[in-house]
Amino acid sequence: MERQGSSPRPDWNDVAAMLGPDALEALDRPIDQASSLPNVCYTSGAWQRLEQERLFGRSWFVAGFTQDIPNNGDAVPVTAAGLPLLILRDHDGAVRVFHNVCRHRGAVLVDKPCSGLKILTCPYHAWAYGLDGSLRTRPHFHGGDRHDIVKDAASAPGLAPIRAEVWHHWIFVNLSGEAPPLADYLDPALSRIEAYDLSATRYAGTVHFDIQTNWKFALENYIEPYHVFAAHPRLHAFVPMAKRMPSQIDDHVMWNRYSFKKAEAGRGEGLPHFPGLDDEAAHQGFWFILPTAFGFEVYPDHVASFRVDPVAPDRCHERIDIYLIGDAATAPDWHEQRQAVLDMWDDLNHEDIGLIESLQKGRSSPAYDGGRLSPYWDEAPLHLSRMIIDGMR
Repeated sequence: MERQGSSPRPDWNDVAAMLGPDALEALDRPIDQASSLPNVCYTSGAWQRLEQERLFGRSWFVAGFTQDIPNNGDAVPVTAAGLPLLILRDHDGAVRVFHNVCRHRGAVLVDKPCSGLKILTCPYHAWAYGLDGSLRTRPHFHGGDRHDIVKDAASAPGLAPIRAEVWHHWIFVNLSGEAPPLADYLDPALSRIEAYDLSATRYAGTVHFDIQTNWKFALENYIEPYHVFAAHPRLHAFVPMAKRMPSQIDDHVMWNRYSFKKAEAGRGEGLPHFPGLDDEAAHQGFWFILPTAFGFEVYPDHVASFRVDPVAPDRCHERIDIYLIGDAATAPDWHEQRQAVLDMWDDLNHEDIGLIESLQKGRSSPAYDGGRLSPYWDEAPLHLSRMIIDGMR
């Protein structure tokens, strides 16, 4: 998804036609003259289908969470990039991801979370698959009572696997199979948080939001600190605008860092910190956002991951998962402090929802043409717009 040197694929013409030459030219101007994505990118179902196929399909994105399949034999169906996928933990504890369709007639195999599975059985004609995706049996396949018991799984039509890697709590997938190694993709973020041992974190809870807006507005809002003084009084008091810097860019990763003088409930107070932090690290936070609708924020006492699922051009689902240090994630003694973290994130995001829903409504107006940007604050949102276009090439 690098901008320099990228060249359009043969199917670029349909993308360029939807955008129009004026919008493409406006994206490439210097920031004090540039505009962000045009309205069609937030309102068109055809555009969203192209995003799913190209932007999400060619890169890494988070399809699931390890806490949703904690035990061997657990499985959870998800819709990701517009496709039905199946995430499971096999008999050996390995996480696997498959296209969630039977190889016979294409029926969805699993339609709700399951536990203790030994085999995957299609509800339509009972074709059975192992948790490794291999086809095992096809009842009555050769006629009544003439069953097919597969002896050579390698030559039989097993489930279609998807390239997947687990990084701590998050299950990344790459549908095309052509993305660079996940470690390389994440490196611009990982190199900045080496002081924080993420393996010490445990799942503590989730907050969910159904929002009447395009998924990109949720992402743009996260990477743009310009609105903090107007929308988030508690957050502004925690770190005022004079102490904030504009969001930074490192290739495809957008990130920011901020320091605070004093911890507060939900932000660094009353919970165990990451082991071995020096005083500077104990009074700062980092966040990182990927263009494929995922990000995470690191505080001294917790990690919050942020995933946005596109549902329709004007709807998305936002999920924030909280991870605390060691026993603080689950022990009853930490309940009050744990709840303070969940409440903080819930309150913060409810302050944003009406605002980003108003952005969606505004994109129906022909008077809006991509906007006029702040040269100080809006470099990262503009970069995200450019990365989305480059991801479609």
